Amino acid sequence: MLSYSPAYVAAYLDFSVYSDEQGSISPKLRELIYVATNCSPTHMFEKGFKNHARQALELGASPSELLCVVATVSAMGIHSYLLAAEAIAEFAPGEIIVDEPSATMVRKEHLAVFGAVLEEVQAGIKLDPKFYQCWLNFAAAPMRGPDATLSMKEAHLIALAVHAQVTQLNPVGVRQHVRAALEHGASAREVLDVCKQISSMGIHAMVFGLPIINSLTRGGV
Repeated sequence: MLSYSPAYVAAYLDFSVYSDEQGSISPKLRELIYVATNCSPTHMFEKGFKNHARQALELGASPSELLCVVATVSAMGIHSYLLAAEAIAEFAPGEIIVDEPSATMVRKEHLAVFGAVLEEVQAGIKLDPKFYQCWLNFAAAPMRGPDATLSMKEAHLIALAVHAQVTQLNPVGVRQHVRAALEHGASAREVLDVCKQISSMGIHAMVFGLPIINSLTRGGV
């Protein structure tokens, strides 16, 4: 990168270390957040995952914590269903018989995990509460039981990072996990610091592109 532009590298370093130096997120949690964003289904950057998993272990993270992070990320697929459920509720209202007692029970369970039932998830719960309950059990598993090594707050901050990262940019997921993180004790500053931290992920364009450009130009292409 220095061969391309020392000024570019200096500017990137200033940008990327800002949240390190000024932020409120612990070094270990920062690395766990990077583990999450690098194994996200929309990114899956093996080199970054290995690097940050190694650093997290060096900072005291356990293998169980790393697995809980990965398990937290694995639940993000529900938004495929939520998008369709909202569309069906709008374009085909009344076509699906609603089990309101079951939906009410699932809303209460959702409330315990997320702190609020946002409008964006109402249709998903209402149209198939049993399916949504299955997902809710899956999503909450890394935060519950004897194998849970993440607090509710940590899990929601990690999930927030996955939904807010540049390869995902899912507004519903961001809103849901911001609300949940605040409900479980995160401060507004911590929420913002998570998203400042992952704002530097765009550098992967340079990490990916620079070696390829160099190999092509050195080969006379």
